[in-house]
Amino acid sequence: MGKTSVISTKFMKLGISAAAMLAVSACATVSTNDRAGSTNKAPEFSAERIKADIAFLSDDLLKGRDTGSEGHRVAAKYVAAEFARLGVKPMGDNGTYFQEVPFQNARINKDVSKVAVTVNGETKELAFGDEYLMSGSVRDSKGTAAGDLVFVGYGIHAPEAGHDDYAGLDVKGKVVVLVSGAPSDMNTEVRAHYRSTATKSRAAAELGATGVISVFASEEQRPFTFYKRFIDRDRMDWQTPDGKEVGGKTVGASAAVSHAVAKELFAGAATSFEDALKATLEGNAKPVELKASASLVKDSILSGEFTSPNVVGVIEGSDPKLKNEYVVISAHLDHIGVSENAEGEDKINNGALDNAAGVSTMLEVARAYANGEKPRRSILFTAVTAEEKGLLGAGYFANFPTVDKPTMVANVNLDMPLILYDFQDVIAFGAERSTLGPITEKAVAEIGLKLSPDPMPEQGLFTRSDHYRFVQQGIPSVFLVTGFETDPSGKVGGEIFRNFLGHEYHSPADQITLDIDYDAGAKFAHVNYLIIKAIANEDERPSWNEGDFFGETFGK
Repeated sequence: MGKTSVISTKFMKLGISAAAMLAVSACATVSTNDRAGSTNKAPEFSAERIKADIAFLSDDLLKGRDTGSEGHRVAAKYVAAEFARLGVKPMGDNGTYFQEVPFQNARINKDVSKVAVTVNGETKELAFGDEYLMSGSVRDSKGTAAGDLVFVGYGIHAPEAGHDDYAGLDVKGKVVVLVSGAPSDMNTEVRAHYRSTATKSRAAAELGATGVISVFASEEQRPFTFYKRFIDRDRMDWQTPDGKEVGGKTVGASAAVSHAVAKELFAGAATSFEDALKATLEGNAKPVELKASASLVKDSILSGEFTSPNVVGVIEGSDPKLKNEYVVISAHLDHIGVSENAEGEDKINNGALDNAAGVSTMLEVARAYANGEKPRRSILFTAVTAEEKGLLGAGYFANFPTVDKPTMVANVNLDMPLILYDFQDVIAFGAERSTLGPITEKAVAEIGLKLSPDPMPEQGLFTRSDHYRFVQQGIPSVFLVTGFETDPSGKVGGEIFRNFLGHEYHSPADQITLDIDYDAGAKFAHVNYLIIKAIANEDERPSWNEGDFFGETFGK
């Protein structure tokens, strides 16, 4: 019995499907073109290898690769084994391929946490779930806040972006009341940054506020009590090694309150809550000193310490000096696991396109470099965990990389390439913000593709995938998405993309049975390879464009 058959038999005993066995067989059979040491050839990008990798990573055995699960760890070992086979050297912890990310769960302690407001001399303790909401936190598990209330519109402190709700206002020792969201006239990517509750809390803290009370912009579609169902859910986050502090200053405690409570807080003020909210949404917000005060107590119940691995490997560069700099390739390995409440018999969210396809692309790029001419800079391959939990694995790696942080010169991110059609164009998120723009445009044109503008600016995709965690560490990044133009067979990319988001995305339907175009997958690997190659071979490391918002905010 040959080696492939032995491997197949072993995996059959574990219950792996024929599709997964195809993946293992493909990995067990090393062709001449695959063999390490065969150099100086034009790289080939194989649709069959991409199909095999996707088949294994999205197999039912892996149970949707949820962060911390055994299925995710099997996937991580698969990627590490491929790295080892290709000669990609380990760059994780202690000479391994794995950077074990320390996680913990947090849940709000409803028995200890509280929000009390005083209006017209009368103090009232709010009801959890009906009148206020508060979330547990791993890294800021406990805190208090107290002070007079002042309404600050959206609560955005961004004079550099032409918007400052705190202009001329002293909020030291106060609790600020703000509206969720951000002005619609802001650049979409900048808006996504400023609408973040973390960004708003840091701004309030830096200006001296003790706490934040937020109000949802609307309760028409979802009443405040809708969110009551989520209050007992754990929130996962990573822990810092050796107690290091990251993320900047934040307020002692924060909470969200209902519109009914907000109206009470405006009692006796110069304007009503309704008028203040309307002015905020119209872009005409003015601060309002409220005749009320509040005290907040936050207490989290911490539980469930565990680790989940990032998989890290390197192909060393050829230049004696530049090999000490790294182009980081990221692709998230995790997905959302099993949904017991999903309709139908199939409950497993296999994540074939999100993001087995991205990891498979990364592996194919690694093969091209392992078997071909080495670039001048080193290439750092990272299959990160917990993207679906809030870009957590990438955030941990970007903060605590396994190489010196200043040596990471750029990030190329691979997330959910929608290879369901023969895409003719790509969208390159972040490219126009740095010198990665011309590099990307040239690489795209080299294989006859077109670079298109963002067709879904309302989605704010630039801040919603792992590359953004590298951006927040000042590292120029680019994230390629298949474009919306019609392919040669008449398939309309935009229709397919939106249909996937509406039907298969984050559901058991995202699996190998989709009409995946594996040749498109090979093309996607090729264009990313060309971008990475150009970055790695440039004399100068990438830099932010002068005056770019993200470069100014994080690059310094």
